[in-house]
Amino acid sequence: MIIPSLDIYKNKVVRLIKGNLNNLIFFGYFKEYINFYNLLNIKKIHIVLLENVFFLKKSNIKINKNSIYQLGGGIRNYKEIYFYKKKNFNKFILSSIIFLNKKEFKKIISIFKKNIIISLDCFKNKITINGWKTITNINFEKFFIYLFDLNIKYIIYTNIEKDGTLTGLINKDYLFLKNKIFLCKFCISGGVINFNNLINIKFNFDYIVGISLYKFTIKIKYLC
Repeated sequence: MIIPSLDIYKNKVVRLIKGNLNNLIFFGYFKEYINFYNLLNIKKIHIVLLENVFFLKKSNIKINKNSIYQLGGGIRNYKEIYFYKKKNFNKFILSSIIFLNKKEFKKIISIFKKNIIISLDCFKNKITINGWKTITNINFEKFFIYLFDLNIKYIIYTNIEKDGTLTGLINKDYLFLKNKIFLCKFCISGGVINFNNLINIKFNFDYIVGISLYKFTIKIKYLC
């Protein structure tokens, strides 16, 4: 499955290069993209609220119920999930909260487990948090065991060195996931260049695409 990504900043669709808010490219307006994807009956859309990530500011955007919308961007407590569920979001992506507030994370899992997706953003296989500003000493491999014990079955993995770069995915970079794909479904984000690039990846992953879609190196017909 190839999932389109919309990074939202001030109601505009943008892309960041390697998560840098000062390196921002504008591609259009949120409502235009949502209406277009709904017209095409796209099944799943990945949305990141950058103002929530960088400025702890909740967004008042609201979408219809035509698709599955997975929402990420600085979700810090279960009340925010209630807030966005009322705006028709279906899935919620958790990242930094897992490390910064384990008590709240476990509370969210206990209430919304079927609605939760875990995202691990990595730099040289070390997990990053706080909008990629903090590189932890936590190794992806070890933390995966913790998530497996919690019966987490879907993880978004982002190599932040590739995010927004169109440099392409290489099989050897994902070999460390090979022995885990029977335990968990992985969605790869960052670096996808075109459809042929995905065909050449030998593993059964989902993919999130952003700038490759906006720059037409991946055609819309390949979306989920």
